[in-house]
Amino acid sequence: MSREILCQICQKKKFSNREITGFIVYLLQKQRINIKQVSDDLDISVHRAHNWYYRDTGMTAADLVKIMRKYEFVREAVEVLSRMRFVT
Repeated sequence: MSREILCQICQKKKFSNREITGFIVYLLQKQRINIKQVSDDLDISVHRAHNWYYRDTGMTAADLVKIMRKYEFVREAVEVLSRMRFVT
């Protein structure tokens, strides 16, 4: 799946893919969830999760869906972000 599709899920161009990923990584770090735990929970490679955390690489739409299914606090935060588009 393309990384551009992530923007379609999170509304058109209010937030970039990297901004959304950075916000989600911030939430994960705040909950003290490390790279290895995320990769195990989402069944992805540690290298891929490492790129989100430290290389400012945006996640794919498939990864976003997986992470929203696994972690309730991420789903709620993404819903708030998507509503913010309509407020401004």
